[in-house]
Amino acid sequence: MMRRPFALVTILFLALPTFAVWRSEGPFLGTVVDVAIDPANPDIIYAATGEGGVWRSDDGGQHWMLPGDDMVSREVEWIEVDPGTPTTLYAGVHNPGHAGLWRSLDRGKKWTTVRPDKTSYMLGQPIAFAASNPKIIYCPSTNLHYRSADGGKTWESFRVPDQDAYAFAIDPKNPKIIYAGGAASDHHSIRKSTDGGATWKVASNGLSDHSVKYLAIPRERPSTVYAAMGFGDLYKTDNGGESWKKLDLGLQGVDKLFSLDLDPHDPLTLFAGTEDGLRKSTDGGMTWSTVGGGLENWYCKGVAFHPKQKETMYAGTTGKGFFKSTDGGDTFEPSSAGLGGGWTEKIFAPAGNSGPVFAQLSVGLYRQDGPGAWTEIQAPFDPGKEAEIDGIEFDRQSPKRLYAHKNAKWWRSEDSGKSWQPVEVPEPSMRDMIKGKIAGPEFKSLVQDPADPKVFYAGGSWSKDMGGAPVHKSVNGGKKWEDAGAGITGNVSLMRSAAPGVLFAVAGKNLYRTTDAAKSWTAVRPGEITDFAVDPSKPDRLYAATKQGLYRSTDNGATWARVSNGIKDDEVEAVVVSSSGKAFCGTFHGVFLSADGGDTWTAFNDGLMNTDVRALAIAGGSSPRLYAGIAGGSVQSTEVP
Repeated sequence: MMRRPFALVTILFLALPTFAVWRSEGPFLGTVVDVAIDPANPDIIYAATGEGGVWRSDDGGQHWMLPGDDMVSREVEWIEVDPGTPTTLYAGVHNPGHAGLWRSLDRGKKWTTVRPDKTSYMLGQPIAFAASNPKIIYCPSTNLHYRSADGGKTWESFRVPDQDAYAFAIDPKNPKIIYAGGAASDHHSIRKSTDGGATWKVASNGLSDHSVKYLAIPRERPSTVYAAMGFGDLYKTDNGGESWKKLDLGLQGVDKLFSLDLDPHDPLTLFAGTEDGLRKSTDGGMTWSTVGGGLENWYCKGVAFHPKQKETMYAGTTGKGFFKSTDGGDTFEPSSAGLGGGWTEKIFAPAGNSGPVFAQLSVGLYRQDGPGAWTEIQAPFDPGKEAEIDGIEFDRQSPKRLYAHKNAKWWRSEDSGKSWQPVEVPEPSMRDMIKGKIAGPEFKSLVQDPADPKVFYAGGSWSKDMGGAPVHKSVNGGKKWEDAGAGITGNVSLMRSAAPGVLFAVAGKNLYRTTDAAKSWTAVRPGEITDFAVDPSKPDRLYAATKQGLYRSTDNGATWARVSNGIKDDEVEAVVVSSSGKAFCGTFHGVFLSADGGDTWTAFNDGLMNTDVRALAIAGGSSPRLYAGIAGGSVQSTEVP
């Protein structure tokens, strides 16, 4: 961000109002892909989340915080604590064509890419430390590989002859013995060095032709090596790589093997994170059993072990975040307080009234029962699995009555969303079918008329061949629906009501308007729209969020102009307007506020650590709050100024 002269900064500071600070609301969960523990202070635990950053707990996983924002919205794949300098962390980021290895020197506050020189970069493959001398680090890559003898201060490149290297493992007793696993044209996927990498020999006897993904060596049994390969294959050698035998994990077909972790307290105990659940062996991999009770059906992609407490271990899941076990992995309990790392897609809130807030996350639908307290909703939307709906409409006259909708179905709740009942959708009559109308209303979008609570408009996909329409209208609470999409071309993805009988609909690559209660529609703006908002204090003022910027109309949609003064980023994902006319828009760079009808915008991000905003909503009556849905940051809120 460009710095302004000091005097100008002072003037602006005095002119701007004091903004409230954002707070994390939850849901406290996330896609945790790896877990690491500080060996010197086991209460410090790290959780790497897919596109939610690297989180840290300082109390053994009871509470979590995001120590820095350099990693948010990045696809983090693994996290490692430097065993020689525990304040230093390494993380792998999926970033093809760019540097993938990142390092933090201050427990995750700041991160920088690790580059051996100005022209080279390292991929985000997991690195290997020498247990007997942690200053020795090996970093795999597809062509050149890298190693450091001084704890990562300097790096030198080298090449394992005749193969790519995707994984390294170093003998825990002798740092000159190194195993390199990867892929090779001659099908020899593992090579071994006994002289610190100066020379290499083939060590693949008995292995399949698949490439090696992970290598692991028990600390007390350095002649034993485990090799995890593609298609869920797992192999073991007890003679330093002279011969290998395949282990039966019990996987079926193309079930994936995500991770392999060795218990530091017992060289014969190991855990495998698989597509068929968390698997455990207590006899060196000869037999396996499924463990991990309490992790539900979420994938576990890695576990970590408390270095001093034998039965205590930790796991991350791809949906519900972080878990803790005190019985050696047999059962787990959730421990994700404060870990707001979920991917938020939509937020539904009752503007102008107090009531529940709903968040549609990539892992399900959640209702907020209080600050920081959320309940997952499944039935009746998608019983037995995570629910995904298109929207929730709050009844304008009955604050506890809500409507949820998705595709060709909608539901009603009379208790603020605690329970739901399906609303019957009438089938086309015989007369309709004779006329060729065999399709009923779709509920991709649902709007209730602001003057008559019995009038609903439903928009969605449609087909001329089935006699359908892009919009349907009901004047009796949904008992009967009539076609009401004349003039619209394309499937309706979003509708907004501006006044009784005045609606806007996003269909295909156009914005449409009706001023006669959906008797006819007229295209008023071309282009794809990601979100749309009506100013309740001045209904003729409209905002359209697009990938090319934010646009405003001051004449009920007749003309439009781009309004971007102060907004950082062209891609605007969300827009919402308060009852007093203050407008907010969300971009990759956070939330921006306009108090002058969209003429100028100011960043509104104090305390908003993850700024990748995907959804906005305002809830509450006398004390309204602004809710922001974050990509990899769950939901955050602040007072509306």
